[in-house]
Amino acid sequence: MRASAVKSAIVTAIEDITVDSNVGGEAFNHVDLGGREPGAISERCFEVELVGVTPSILITETAQIVTFAVTVYYAAYALVEDRIADDAERIVQALTRLYQQDGDIFTAAFDGIDVAPSGFMDGMLEASVPVSVTYRRTGV
Repeated sequence: MRASAVKSAIVTAIEDITVDSNVGGEAFNHVDLGGREPGAISERCFEVELVGVTPSILITETAQIVTFAVTVYYAAYALVEDRIADDAERIVQALTRLYQQDGDIFTAAFDGIDVAPSGFMDGMLEASVPVSVTYRRTGV
């Protein structure tokens, strides 16, 4: 497995989430901004950006750790915190089970999801979490 496959696994896990409510936005939709500022982003669009790659020999000599920042965008409106909290529960559950997608994924570790006003778009919030995935590096 390579780091790019880990990113794909994260994207797949989040896009496969069944949401509690479709009010204001359907399912999670991945957007690849390539480090650019987002233009018009709709509810529940998310991006997965590389934060860092670290070697690890704790499990095997081919173990690798890659960290991505997962950011989900929400329109700011009354009771949006409830929607973000419900979605956060689903995201945490999906990332915790990431190892089920591929036998080369050992663990996924993350802290709580932070919510802040978007630095890019007025009237939008960003819910973000860094995700560190330990996996078996192959094909190098």
